[in-house]
Amino acid sequence: MSKIKILTAQNVEVAFTPASIGDRIIAYLIDLVVYFAWILAFTLIATWLDDSLFNNRIRTILFFGLGILPLFFYDLVCEIWLNGQSVGKRARNIKVIKLDGSAPTIGAYILRWIFRIIDFSIFGQWVGVVAIAAGGKGQRLGDMVAGTTVVRIEPRVSLEALRQPVLDEAYEVMIPEVSLLSDADIEIIRQVIQRVEETQDERLLSQTAQKLKEIMQVESSLDDNAFLTQVLNDHTFLMAYGDE
Repeated sequence: MSKIKILTAQNVEVAFTPASIGDRIIAYLIDLVVYFAWILAFTLIATWLDDSLFNNRIRTILFFGLGILPLFFYDLVCEIWLNGQSVGKRARNIKVIKLDGSAPTIGAYILRWIFRIIDFSIFGQWVGVVAIAAGGKGQRLGDMVAGTTVVRIEPRVSLEALRQPVLDEAYEVMIPEVSLLSDADIEIIRQVIQRVEETQDERLLSQTAQKLKEIMQVESSLDDNAFLTQVLNDHTFLMAYGDE
């Protein structure tokens, strides 16, 4: 699948892989499972309640307030609180982003949510599917209006992998200045990488990499993620073999 090239506000071109129709359909089906699980749980709870405890009006309010409204706002609330993902999207490693690569605003999420009625309800699934297939940027109508798209989250080096020491004595240190960093600095780098894995906040990567370059007074052609990984690897190697 061709990538989407996005020019960020910092005039940096970033390429993303748009989520496939298959991924989005599977994510949607997973979210349907969440819907049915909620309905089942609510129904079971309702059957356990003694009807004499509530009159008809209160039961109606509880039905809509606790049974229907959470499902109605499910996608909107999930995407706002889970950084562009629903449960289904998180399971498929896809998320919503703005076309400039930034995180969508609450207004953008609301627009996507409103247009779900057109994309997935009025004409079945066909409007959304056709729009995604024809547009080339992975956008349904709601995305086009909100200026968003859905992309795959590229796998990163896991935190556990970064904790593994580099034991190959033939390893060549690229940034010897890492010796200037303290153990606390290294732990912060690990925490930043873990945080970025969870939130995809590229700004945090950039800020951390820039601060480290200032501390060590170095320049690097590596991208921010590769630079931080190199710093960790070099530091691990020097700690293991630096005195030999």
